[in-house]
Amino acid sequence: MPEKAWRLILKDGLRFYLLDPSPDVKLLFTTRRSRDNDPDHNLDVRNQLVPFRLDGSLVTMNQTHSNSVVHVDGPGEIKADGCFTTQENLALSVRVADCVPIFVWSEKRSLIGVMHAGRRGTLSKIALRFVEKIQKEGISSHRLRYSLGPSIGKCCYEVGEDVLSEFREAWPEAMGFFSRKKEGVYLDLRAANRFLLRSVGAVEGASLDLCTYCNSKRFYSHRREHGAGRNWGIIVRRSS
Repeated sequence: MPEKAWRLILKDGLRFYLLDPSPDVKLLFTTRRSRDNDPDHNLDVRNQLVPFRLDGSLVTMNQTHSNSVVHVDGPGEIKADGCFTTQENLALSVRVADCVPIFVWSEKRSLIGVMHAGRRGTLSKIALRFVEKIQKEGISSHRLRYSLGPSIGKCCYEVGEDVLSEFREAWPEAMGFFSRKKEGVYLDLRAANRFLLRSVGAVEGASLDLCTYCNSKRFYSHRREHGAGRNWGIIVRRSS
């Protein structure tokens, strides 16, 4: 069966990307023009849950660029950069404006999860930390599927020599995710996180490979516009 692709949806004045990787799992990623008459301001994320009818069942994260991953059983805010649940009808969210949003679900179990992987989260291997946490719940990483949402691409993520040195010292294998151009050093965060997830047997589903920096009319980008808004990613497993 061919892999389903992300679709750009316009519904009730909201414009967002939607992916249905399985009959019960839905992924959503907002755009900066999520409401036609309010193009440049963040909306209450609960408005983005209109298609899911889950406005009262949202988990949000107070993100600190850590590798902290939390198991959640109900709605509310947590301090973490990753979370997962086995509860149905509980929507997990992540806020990004260049960092990589990672959505995770299990083919055989009811688990879903989400991660916020920026430079520091990637360096501290939050993807591996996520897998360690779910394995303690008895869930094999070989049953995992993942999808990456829009983030800054290797085309635009220029970093300093200090970042290159930091990665070289802590994670020598990551040197393959850096490239040099005349103007500087560039880091491929998406490739780095794909490498980590594939190393534990997780299988990639359909990813939305769009650069937040390049696509100024679609997404917020902290690198492009300091103090920018945030793009929201949401994953939920609906009950039958």
